[in-house]
Amino acid sequence: MRRLFIAAILFLLVGAFIFFWNNQKDDQISEDVLSVSFALNEGRNTTLKELVSEKNQPLVVNFWATWCAPCLEELPMFESVHNRIGHEVTFLGINVSDSPTKANEMIADAGISYQMGRDPEGNFLVGLGIVGLPATVFIDSEGTIVDVHMGQISDADLDKKISWVHK
Repeated sequence: MRRLFIAAILFLLVGAFIFFWNNQKDDQISEDVLSVSFALNEGRNTTLKELVSEKNQPLVVNFWATWCAPCLEELPMFESVHNRIGHEVTFLGINVSDSPTKANEMIADAGISYQMGRDPEGNFLVGLGIVGLPATVFIDSEGTIVDVHMGQISDADLDKKISWVHK
């Protein structure tokens, strides 16, 4: 009985440690990643924080690459949702690791009209703790990261998570 009690206490302590460590990690992500400078395909440099404040709108950031089949499957869905609600929510695609020429060819072939940027070294992925593509980040209009979705996202999940940042 005493061993069970000690195991329960240890379990609670480990759980509390993980909970508080994750909260601190999220706070660190919000501060650092939102201020990382990157290049938009249109030629200017910006940050995620600047993009949110420019329009005072939530921001949906999709990380993708031309070699990632699930990423390419998502592109038309993001374009469709952008066409539907892009006046209320800003959409941004960030290409990871491709040459600008290869990425731009894919953007043109897919008919993407929302903003695109580049992260050739994967600085965002490292800062967000993302280990694979695709990944989508949801930032509210106050500049707070609300969710980081790793892996391919469904249309229903995209709508649900956009509703979290667009109140």
